[in-house]
Amino acid sequence: MTRTIICLARHGETNWNIERRFQGQFDIALNARGRAQAQALARELANAHFDRVYSSDLRRAMNTAAPIAEARGLTVLATQRLREKDDGVWQGHTHAEVQAKYAEDYQHYLTRDPDFAAAEGETLNEFSRRVRSVLADIARESAGLTVLVLAHAGVLDIAWRLATGKSLSEKREHPVLNATPNWIAFEDGKWSLVDWAQAEGRPEIAAPWDGLVLPRREAARALILNPKGEALLMQYAGGLSPHFLALGHHHFWATPGGALKEGETFETALRRELREETGLILPGDPGPVVATRDFPIEIGEDWQQAIERYFLVRTEGFEPRPQLLTPEEKIHTLGWRWWSADAIAASDELIFPEALAALIRKLNA
Repeated sequence: MTRTIICLARHGETNWNIERRFQGQFDIALNARGRAQAQALARELANAHFDRVYSSDLRRAMNTAAPIAEARGLTVLATQRLREKDDGVWQGHTHAEVQAKYAEDYQHYLTRDPDFAAAEGETLNEFSRRVRSVLADIARESAGLTVLVLAHAGVLDIAWRLATGKSLSEKREHPVLNATPNWIAFEDGKWSLVDWAQAEGRPEIAAPWDGLVLPRREAARALILNPKGEALLMQYAGGLSPHFLALGHHHFWATPGGALKEGETFETALRRELREETGLILPGDPGPVVATRDFPIEIGEDWQQAIERYFLVRTEGFEPRPQLLTPEEKIHTLGWRWWSADAIAASDELIFPEALAALIRKLNA
């Protein structure tokens, strides 16, 4: 009989993990801890033999798989079938936001109702069938081999149930840790559990902000859309965040805006920042808040806790004239450009906020 061994690992941490957002199939990048976890996983598996490396095609999984594959001269075999469960309209929202807005539906999520799906999303049954199918295909096409599969918490949850015979409604006995190896086997048409990682005794992977009391940095940012539905993004020097430079990013793109000054509200800060950075003077009240963020951010040599609100601003016939930049802003502000949602989704540039393309499409619908 031919036995196939599969090592399963979840991607490293993202800022959306910290914020407890439904990431689903949004393409969210690893944060600083997540990148360190990916390197730690590569070291942990340094002596393990893999014939192939498979991954979800989302960046957080691909970037966790990359150092392991590169060390062996292997190509990462990416597939959408290993993506996280599609949570539809919940994606991008925190658990608290979903619980408040969809209280009854959220209870179906908590009780693991196999036939429930958030609007435009997958049911647990549909997701389970997808994961079981792709894992079976991987096992059969890699018969007798040892392979690595990099995916997401939900994918590993289904794999654990597949290997243990547990139903979708039963409580999982083991956690799904970030960037940690778990082992299952496929032989004679049957799955079995080889080993599942436990949190106890595993070293914590540090982030640059661990042990620090991070000062709050409240900031107001504008999502400015023109009549074509394109968003105005400013190009900033990567030196604003030294770890961007270390990753090879000499610039990044973000919506205009900045930190509140003493005594300012988010709305008054937004007006000032828009006037300084773009020359835009808002005639009335700012538009609605369409997104919020709460995550560690590196500003210069320091880490701070960013508390950001994104206001929707629609314009007609407007082109930026950034004439009131401070001397420091003139150094770090490199230019601007109108971006379509499709251009953002297809770009390899560093663009903030994350999942901006999906937000723009939602607002333009």
